[in-house]
Amino acid sequence: MRKLLVPLFTALIITGAYVRIPIPPVPVTLQSLFIMTAALMLKPGEAASTAVLWVFLGAIGLPVFTSGGGIAALLGPTGGYIIGMALSLVAGSLMFRGKRSSIPFNLVDTLIMNLIIYTIGTLYLAHERNMGLTAALAAGVVPFLVGDAVKMAISSTLSPVLSKELEKYGKSEDE
Repeated sequence: MRKLLVPLFTALIITGAYVRIPIPPVPVTLQSLFIMTAALMLKPGEAASTAVLWVFLGAIGLPVFTSGGGIAALLGPTGGYIIGMALSLVAGSLMFRGKRSSIPFNLVDTLIMNLIIYTIGTLYLAHERNMGLTAALAAGVVPFLVGDAVKMAISSTLSPVLSKELEKYGKSEDE
């Protein structure tokens, strides 16, 4: 069953790009919800495989990012957020490994993940758009704080439940 998690979470992250609220220059999507949930549920190798597969599919031109696909999407204003999400997926899977059923630990994990996304994304946005850091924060972080807090709460609460169900399903397959 676990072997299906990498393509499943890759598909969810891709689907999350299409569930969006357009706020220029970076739209609000469900991608970060699926990134956080994947990090909380996957083993580090699975998380890395998911991140690499997602970025690879986008780099070869498939429209898997909010800005479409191809190298231009990786180099455009959302490129830093894409790289930040991929890195936060791997980093998030490494944190608090033994405490995945703890919502407070999951909240800290998702907070750190969002800080990774915001830092890389904002610095790249500022550079790519030739903006000051304050303007980049105003455009690339502030509009997303409330939505990301909601997504952090959902992911932190939902992932232990899903993990427990996945465990039960995996055990029933072994019998």
